[in-house]
Amino acid sequence: MECQLVDLTLHYETFGQGRPFVTISGIPSDHRIILNWMEPIFDMRPGWQRFYFDLPGTGRTSGEGITSIDQVLDVVCDFIEAVIPARSFTLLGLSVGGYLARGVVQRKPASVDGLCLLVPWLSDHEDAKLPTPLPLVKDPVLVSQLSREDAEKFEGLAVVQNQEILDWYREVVVPARESPNRSMIEKTTYSFDIDKVSTPFEKPTLILMGRQDSHVSYRDGWDLLKPYPRATFAILDRAGHALGVEQKGLFQALITEWLDRVEEYKSMTT
Repeated sequence: MECQLVDLTLHYETFGQGRPFVTISGIPSDHRIILNWMEPIFDMRPGWQRFYFDLPGTGRTSGEGITSIDQVLDVVCDFIEAVIPARSFTLLGLSVGGYLARGVVQRKPASVDGLCLLVPWLSDHEDAKLPTPLPLVKDPVLVSQLSREDAEKFEGLAVVQNQEILDWYREVVVPARESPNRSMIEKTTYSFDIDKVSTPFEKPTLILMGRQDSHVSYRDGWDLLKPYPRATFAILDRAGHALGVEQKGLFQALITEWLDRVEEYKSMTT
């Protein structure tokens, strides 16, 4: 499907009916990674309408004219207003999508019923202590099936090497990163202070970090807790930036519990 905004046509997919659930993917991948993680959960959970879209410069959405993360946030907010005008929604962001989700909450706090941040990017933290990419579960024979470039990307993304995760990388990640609309974002930090929040977000929140993530520091992730007094914060061992597939069972259990809390919150406030 396509959503025509003022200066941009944004590609998206939607599934189900009910409470709006908006996801924001990372960059440079398109919406397929987060769709792959989330849809198995919603297969057993009716009553939600899910939205997955390609950010500017990913998938089928052009990044022409988009040079800053502020502009990307404008696009995200415009998309939400276009597809679910005047409705509240639940929000989930993956990696850079987590950074964008925090921006949406700052702009539209009354409209967000619940927030989930998956390995959220935390802007340019020069002092971040990131571990060296190092697989915990190794299978050199499997990795040898990949080119040197793909092997490096795979090992930087996932710390568990098995057939299931290699298949996921080949079938989901590689296509999700093959976009003719590569993003040209030059400024990747907001022009405003995302950490300066005047009012706490007192709605069900979930923050998940990978203990072995070499892209985002779980130590810096702890600093996110202050403005979210109803947040569950979990650091998953045996997980890097691909925790939704590396720790699939635990990931699905934590997401399910968070959705339970969102539904409970909505039932008490409507």
